[in-house]
Amino acid sequence: MNWFKVTVETTTEAVAAVSEILLANGANGVEVADAADTTHIKARFKDQIYDWQDIPHRHTGAAVTAYYPVNSNNAALVAKIRQQVTQLPAAGFSPDAAGIVDTAVIADEDWSVNWRQYYHPVRVTRFLTVVPEWTQYKPGQDEHIIRMNPGEAFGTGTHPTTQIALALLEQTLRGGETVIDVGTGSGILSIAAAEMGAVKITGTDVDERALAVARKNIQLNPAAAKVQLQTANLLADFAGRADIILANILTEVLVPLIPQLDAHLAANGAVILAGIYKDKMDVIAQSLKASGFAVTQVLTDQEWFGVVAKRESELQ
Repeated sequence: MNWFKVTVETTTEAVAAVSEILLANGANGVEVADAADTTHIKARFKDQIYDWQDIPHRHTGAAVTAYYPVNSNNAALVAKIRQQVTQLPAAGFSPDAAGIVDTAVIADEDWSVNWRQYYHPVRVTRFLTVVPEWTQYKPGQDEHIIRMNPGEAFGTGTHPTTQIALALLEQTLRGGETVIDVGTGSGILSIAAAEMGAVKITGTDVDERALAVARKNIQLNPAAAKVQLQTANLLADFAGRADIILANILTEVLVPLIPQLDAHLAANGAVILAGIYKDKMDVIAQSLKASGFAVTQVLTDQEWFGVVAKRESELQ
């Protein structure tokens, strides 16, 4: 079987948005090459030395690639993707976000090799390491591993937004909490919460296909058996409260989510929001304040931001 390869040239800030476009059009996963990789990928060991000049990488911009079955609908598919990509500047991204959309047809075996050669165990926080499901890996002392199929969905631990969300979760969760993971995607944040000791985790997504992906990844991690998945449009269709509400999604989705937080956050709870590009921080902070929340912690890699917020009334 051959595959129809679609590659979108874009910017670092638009990687998540382009990924969502490709996934919404039926891709099972995305492959990202980003010039910003050099700023957030670190040596696994403190005494490990590497030279980026010896590692093939982009020097500017980013490219997001997805694979689709070859069929008679490919021309219409790429036309739709191009049309959606051209709308990115209207959504607040720079003109360069709407770059060239290239296509190619490749053999199935090339695609399989292509996925696996780029994914290796990645230490994403002090205690968490994301491991591809096919890799044999022995965790060190106090190290928790999350097994994922990187070919399945956005959110495999390598993107800065996911790493920021995981780091904030690690710093916030103490064990015994209940957690809601809004827009769970690959399920990585729900799985991490289970590994860290949350007693009840609900992952929600409006996309049934994303939930199917999350379900597969949850099955790879025995500690995550407690995770429940639910179809929901943000929190509008969700009943109940949690000690921690997580969301690693684009600002354009976070803004309508924020007014829903208060009704679903338990007393003295915490909200963790990630996926915030640097020029959107003010929008998020203002939206939180308007809904009665105050930012109590900020984590950034200088491009992407994540925040912890709590009710202002509970901070006094």
